[in-house]
Parts: sequence; C-alpha cells; structure tokens
Amino acid sequence: MKKRIERYLSELKSGGKRESAARTVLLWVLEANSTPLSVPQILAALARRGKTVNKTTVYRELNTLLERGMVRELQFGDLKKRYELTPENHHHHLVCTRCHRVEDVELPRDLDFQERQIEKQKKFKILNHTLEFFGICAVCRRTRPPGA
Repeated sequence: MKKRIERYLSELKSGGKRESAARTVLLWVLEANSTPLSVPQILAALARRGKTVNKTTVYRELNTLLERGMVRELQFGDLKKRYELTPENHHHHLVCTRCHRVEDVELPRDLDFQERQIEKQKKFKILNHTLEFFGICAVCRRTRPPGA
C-alpha cells in the first residue's frame, strides 16, 4: 500500500502539482481506513495524527485527487459524501442502516456481463458504477433483531 501512495505523489508531482504536507497526510489517512470517510471524519483522523488542516484545504485536496482518479466519492443515501482511495480491486459496500458501519464486499463475478448488456441495449457507454447493499449488520442484529 505504501507504494500506491508514493506512486500517487509521484504522479501528482510529474503532473505539475507541488508536494504538500496536507495532501500527503490526507492520502495516508484514506489509505489507513478500511471504510470511506466523510470530511468531518477525515478532519478527526488528521487531528488524531496531530495534523491541523483547514477544512477548505481538505476539500481542495480531495478535489485534486478526484480529478486525477486517485480518490472516489461515494454517497450512501444519507446525503453525506464520503471518500476512499480508488480501489485497486473493484468492490461494493454493505451499509448498516442502524450503526452506519460500512464494509467492503467483492462480488466473485462482477457486473461485467450486465454492463455489456446495458451498453448494448441502451447504447450507453458506462464509465464506472457503484453498488451498495443496505441492511442490518450482524452486530446490530444480535443486539436488537429486526422488527424488535
């Protein structure tokens, strides 16, 4: 994983972006977390690392990383934007509607066939997709079963 961060920083530098401490620590925070983070969560993670970064700077850096395809933005139906490093392996998410825990899930056979069918039938070029499954995680089901 360290190599991916170094590669991203190198690509940014060769693309004319000067190296910034805020961008570097932001990449490390996103790398260290297994779930997509909202900006308030990113700011809290930065603070835990002893880094004070202005919220505007975080948004600006995220925008730079989004434009270059290094980060992706996700929304899980609650109008909060969350960010994660663009995964090297395509995955989807399980979202608990009670505790809001998010877990990555890989499908053994991804949606390639369905995408090709949609493109053919609708004459629509798909560039990317996201898929989230909403439900109640095992921990929440143990503490309070659905309907209880």
